[in-house]
Amino acid sequence: MRSALGTALVVAALAALPATMQGQSSPPVAVNGSIAGVVLDSLHGGYLRDADVMIDGVARAITTDSSGRFSADGLPPGIYRIGVFHPLLDTLGVSLSTKPFTLGRDSTSIVILAVPSAASLVARSCAGRPMRHGASAIVGRVLDPETLDAVPRAEVSVAWVQFDATKQTGVRSTPRLLYDTTDQSGAYKICGLPSSLDATLQAKRGAAVTAEVPVTLGEAPSELFARTLLLTKADSAPRVGRATIAGRVTLSGAPGGGSRVDIGGTDLVTMTNEKGEFSMSGAPAGTHVMNVRHLGYLAVTVPVDIAAREPNRVNIDLPRFVPVMDPVLVTARRNRSLDRVGFNERKRVGIGRYVTREEIERSNPLRISDILRRVPGLRVSHAGGRDVITSSRGGTFGGPGCVRFWVDDMLWQSMEPGDVNDFVSAKEVMGIEVYSSGGTPARYMMGGQSCTTVIVWTRMRISDM
Repeated sequence: MRSALGTALVVAALAALPATMQGQSSPPVAVNGSIAGVVLDSLHGGYLRDADVMIDGVARAITTDSSGRFSADGLPPGIYRIGVFHPLLDTLGVSLSTKPFTLGRDSTSIVILAVPSAASLVARSCAGRPMRHGASAIVGRVLDPETLDAVPRAEVSVAWVQFDATKQTGVRSTPRLLYDTTDQSGAYKICGLPSSLDATLQAKRGAAVTAEVPVTLGEAPSELFARTLLLTKADSAPRVGRATIAGRVTLSGAPGGGSRVDIGGTDLVTMTNEKGEFSMSGAPAGTHVMNVRHLGYLAVTVPVDIAAREPNRVNIDLPRFVPVMDPVLVTARRNRSLDRVGFNERKRVGIGRYVTREEIERSNPLRISDILRRVPGLRVSHAGGRDVITSSRGGTFGGPGCVRFWVDDMLWQSMEPGDVNDFVSAKEVMGIEVYSSGGTPARYMMGGQSCTTVIVWTRMRISDM
């Protein structure tokens, strides 16, 4: 998200340069010079594309291409300076510009600019801060989604599970949490993180909270993750709003309809048309996660920043689902992931009923309803061309009892009864938890109706590959 205030300040600074630095000290003798350059993204090991390049004294729009290149021709000789603007730089709090340089007659000046490396950015950002778990960091800003103003005094936290293995205790998992409070510019810095990290990032102020944004750090000794978060200044995060978000879902690169798109934490859910396009109005502004599913393809969760003041569009490609099995390695990774989401701990307590991946593989089901047929207290009936799962304990007025689904820690918003079968394949299910209305864990309790709760974990959250 580009900071309008930051861009305006730099533009004003460039405009305030002396005329001798803007190539205006004397009338141009010839208009035949050129400037060519490239902007490197040392943080991610590539090029900085779609960056705005501003050359003082040159009134034209210049943007870097996919290789980070830019150029400007037909320039008179004189003294120039270049500034580069990009959302990544705003998030990092980094300004990227050259020193004044001279462009001669009939000549070309070559300019190379680079975003600093992760190691140098971490060293600068975390100077004087404790580095408890490693030499990596997560930095960024928290902004209001309506005005893009800074949100000070917001708490930004990073949560992950640390695994330690010893001969004495075996594999032990320990929840970890580090946090920072944003300053007056909305900036935060969470330092001392380990590399090779899978975590979630979240901002909170009062009762207002963003979605948990997935974070992955690489394996280098010093890694840096930069992220701007949009957090409303209201007392609580709204479930509806005035924004519209649209986009397109492709299936392994090809257009196709019938994909399910929802925004976590809201009631917004829709289907893509035959071209894979979708649009949802009434979206609350802020940082959210969007879940996209299509039977036969890997489900995808992507963070989305929704701002009410500008169009919001996202393009998502779903790769085809191809199960790969390696019994020894798969079991270890699966157990680690199930530990992370609390499945194994709740199973040890034994309040609910649990279906493991091993049990699912032995029965070789086609649908989720085939798995749940074997669970006491649930009933599977056929209605409207699909299987509908209800509770056999009965509802308030003697009818079938309600069943509330959670899929990968997100409340499932049903468009039609039993539609979870249409978007979640039994082959991607890694574990299921079933709780009666009185035994549901607090995390999954909902006010009002007393329903049986079914929690489904799929490969989108439980890694075994």
